[in-house]
Amino acid sequence: MEPPKRHRTPVPRTVAAASGLEMTVQESGERAQRFGFQLPLQYRTVGESRWRQARMENISRSGVLFRTSSLLDVDTEVEIVFVLPVKPIPPSIVCRGRVVRTVPVIGANGSPALAATITAYRFVPGKRPPA
Repeated sequence: MEPPKRHRTPVPRTVAAASGLEMTVQESGERAQRFGFQLPLQYRTVGESRWRQARMENISRSGVLFRTSSLLDVDTEVEIVFVLPVKPIPPSIVCRGRVVRTVPVIGANGSPALAATITAYRFVPGKRPPA
């Protein structure tokens, strides 16, 4: 008697994300829909230990725009972390990407901004971002 054939079932994105696996973002060629969120976030260059404070302005599946007082050079690789405001236990989202543009200060009280791609991300259930 022949053993039953095993079928490999793909892991759904929600299961993979909940388990801490890192997801990669694939470019589709079209501009991604942006969602305006005014959320605090932290960022740092890859390999740096100190996190910098910023404020998210908008996010899409492929990138994030955030206001900060510390600008980085274009093409700098970054790590970004923020808490997704959902219940019951808000997860932290940890992203990797690179700076693709800087936005100068607009107005007398404004802050400069960075636009960064999101090349990979992972969910960290119920964990607050670094201080």
